[in-house]
Amino acid sequence: MDGFQVDINGLRNAASSAASAGEQAKQVHLGDGATEVANALPGSRSMERAGPLATAWEQRLSTWGNDVNALSADLTASADRYAADENAAREDFSLFGWLFK
Repeated sequence: MDGFQVDINGLRNAASSAASAGEQAKQVHLGDGATEVANALPGSRSMERAGPLATAWEQRLSTWGNDVNALSADLTASADRYAADENAAREDFSLFGWLFK
């Protein structure tokens, strides 16, 4: 086979998986563990560092979830574009009659 072929269903499956991963990531609260450390060790250096660590973890996981959701949207858009292009090509070839049906 010459050229390349796109697995449109594969793109759609990957988009769905990415969307699921992004939504699941948003449900995880990594900062809770660091906050518990602060509560368990009052007055320690660990307590002082736990707050910023909790915030950093929460922000990073939220950003990752948003980025994966954006990837999902991009994959879906690509699949839609490939499907539209294939449909247009199919219609163009159908103008030649039975030979390309």
